[in-house]
Amino acid sequence: MKFCLYIIFSCCFVVTKTMGSGSDEDLARALAQVVVNSEMGSLKTLYIYTHRSSQTTGGHLEELLDQVLMALPSTSQARKLYIQQSMEYKPYVHAVLALVDDLPALTAIYGRIRATQDLSYTLIYMSLPTEAYGGEIQLVLRLLWRLSVLNVGVVLRPPGGQLIMVSYFPFSASHGCQEILPNVVNRYQVEIGQWASQDYFPPKLGNFYGCLLTCATWEDMPYLVWRRDGSESFVGIEGALLQFMADNLNFSVGIYWMNKEEVLATFDESGRIFDEIFGHHADFSLGGFHFKPSAGSEIPYSQSTYYFMSHIMLVTNLLSAYSTYERLAFPFSPLLWRVIALVLILACLLLLMVHRLWPGHELPRNPYYELFVLTMGGNLEERCLPLGFSGRLVLLTWMFGTLVLRIGYQSGMYQLLRQDTQRNPPQTISEVLAQRFTIQLAEGNEANIMASLPELRPEQLVHLEGSELQSFPALAQQSGCSARLAILTPYEYFGYFRKVHPVSRRLHLVRERIYTQQLAFYVRRHSHLVGVLNKQIQHAHAHGFLEHWTRQYVSAVDEADESVSRIASTSYQTLDGIEGDPRLSEAEEQQVAPVRQNVLSMRELEALFWLVLWANLGAVVVFLIELLLPRLKFGKRITRIPIRVPRKTDGK
Repeated sequence: MKFCLYIIFSCCFVVTKTMGSGSDEDLARALAQVVVNSEMGSLKTLYIYTHRSSQTTGGHLEELLDQVLMALPSTSQARKLYIQQSMEYKPYVHAVLALVDDLPALTAIYGRIRATQDLSYTLIYMSLPTEAYGGEIQLVLRLLWRLSVLNVGVVLRPPGGQLIMVSYFPFSASHGCQEILPNVVNRYQVEIGQWASQDYFPPKLGNFYGCLLTCATWEDMPYLVWRRDGSESFVGIEGALLQFMADNLNFSVGIYWMNKEEVLATFDESGRIFDEIFGHHADFSLGGFHFKPSAGSEIPYSQSTYYFMSHIMLVTNLLSAYSTYERLAFPFSPLLWRVIALVLILACLLLLMVHRLWPGHELPRNPYYELFVLTMGGNLEERCLPLGFSGRLVLLTWMFGTLVLRIGYQSGMYQLLRQDTQRNPPQTISEVLAQRFTIQLAEGNEANIMASLPELRPEQLVHLEGSELQSFPALAQQSGCSARLAILTPYEYFGYFRKVHPVSRRLHLVRERIYTQQLAFYVRRHSHLVGVLNKQIQHAHAHGFLEHWTRQYVSAVDEADESVSRIASTSYQTLDGIEGDPRLSEAEEQQVAPVRQNVLSMRELEALFWLVLWANLGAVVVFLIELLLPRLKFGKRITRIPIRVPRKTDGK
C-alpha cells in the first residue's frame, strides 16, 4: 500500500513538474523583468531570500531562483547579491526579492530583516496562495503594512497560467484611511511576455486624502503653538513646517499634547517613552528632539533627517552698569585720559614758564582759560595769534590733535548712548566659567552639558523653575548688580524672546557655541513616514521656507538693537500651567517706545544733565563768593597810625 502511494505521488510530482516547466520559465522571466525594469534596476545591491514552511513545495523555490538569476541580463552581473543575509538598520534605499510559499514563511523572513523598510523596493512571489482577494493575501498585506513595507508587489499565479501583481493603498479616496485591502496593480501577459504596465511600484504616500495623522508634541515658542484666535493654525518654526507638510500631503493634523512627565521622559536616552506614544497615541512627534547619528537598534524609534540646526549658547546678566560719570569717560581708555591730562598739565606749565621767564612776552589776558577753550574747539583772539611761522605750526598741530580727540570722543559717546553699552560682559564660555557664573538650565540637560563642558563644576549648575522664556525676565532684573547668573539655552529661545520683549536689552548673549544639535521628527520604528518626512524637509529647504521662518522668529539675535523688528508675542500655556510667553509690564511697554522711535531717553542723557547742574551750582557758589568777598573786606576794622610831620619854619 505504501509503495502504491509512493508511485502515485511520484507520478503526480513528475507530471506537475513537466506541466509547470513552461510556466516556471514565464514566472522567472516575469520576476526578472521587474527586477531589471523597475526602480530595483537602478540599485546595485539586491537582497534575496527564500523560505518555505510547507514540505510539499520541495526545492521549487531554489530552482525558481536559479532561473531568475539566469534570466537577468549580463549588464546586471555587477550587482551585489546578498542571499539569506540579515540586514541591519540602515537608512538607505535597497532592493529585496523574496520567494516564499505562504504567510508563515514570509513572516519568518521578516523576523530577521531589520532594514528601513519604507526605503526598500520589495518583490515577493508566493507559490501557494492563488486568490488575490483571499484571506491569506489580506493577512500578508497587513503584515507588510505593519512593517511599513509600502513599495511592494506580491506576485501570484492564479489558475489559468496567468500572473498577477497585488499591492495595497493605505490611503485612498475610495476606501478611506489605513484600510489595507488587496488591489491588483499589474498583470503579466504570457502571450507577449510583458507586464501590462511598466509602473510596478505606484506611489502611495503622495496624497493622504485628508486622513488624520496625529502628532505628539507640546506648546513651546519659538517651535510650535496652536493659535486660538479662530484661525486654527500653527505658529513657530516647527508649527510652520507641520502646516507646510499637511498642506502639501493633504492630511489633517491631530495633536496629542504631551504632559510634563512625558516631556521629561524624552530626555532618557533609551527613548522608552516613545514606545507608549507611538503604540497608542500618535503617528509621529516633534518638539525640539535632537537628531542622533548613532541611532540604531538600541532605541525604539526611527527619526527623519534633521530640519533645523540649534546652537546651544549662554545668556548672562550684565554686571554693574556704567555709572553716570563713567559714561562721560567711556569713549577713551583710562590710559588715554591720563595722557590727555598729562599733556594739558605740561602745556599749563609751559605757559607758566613763559610768563615767569619772559615777562615782556605778550600772552592772552587769561592764558589757561584760553588754552582750554582752544582745546575744546574755540577760537583765539586775533591779537593772540602767533606771528612767526614756527608758532603757527605749533598752533595748527595742537588744533589738529584736539580735533581728532573731539571726533573720537563724540563717536564713542554716540555708541554708548545709542547701544547702551554695558560694562565688560564675558565674551567666551571660558570667561563665564572662570568668573564663577551660576549656570541655570532646564531639568534633564545635565548629561549633555557636563559631557560638553567637563571643566564645569557641578555646584555651578542650578535647575530652572520654569522654562527659558519664563526665566529671561528674572535674569534681566539681576543686571546692574553683583550677581553673576547665566542661562543655558538654545539659540532660538533668546532670538524669539528678544523679538517680543524689550527687556532683552539688559541681557548678554555669549557668542561662542557650547555645542550644536540638529532637530528631527521622531516616528515609530521603521515607520513608512520617514521617507515622506524627509522628502518634505528637503522640499522646504530647497525653496527657502525654513530660512524664512527662522528669520521671522529667531533672527533678531544678530541684529543691532535699534533695528530689531519686534513681533507680537503669542500667549500660550506651558506644561506647568504658567503663562509661558512673558508679557510686558506697563513700564516695559513705555520702554519700547524709544526703541521704536529711535530717540534718546532721559536715562541715556542723565550724565549730561547732572554735569550741567553741577556746573551751574558751582557758578552760583563762585558768584556768591565774589559778592560777599568785598563786603568782608570793608567790614574789617582799620587801625589808623598817626604820623607826625615836622613843620616848616622860616629860614629852615
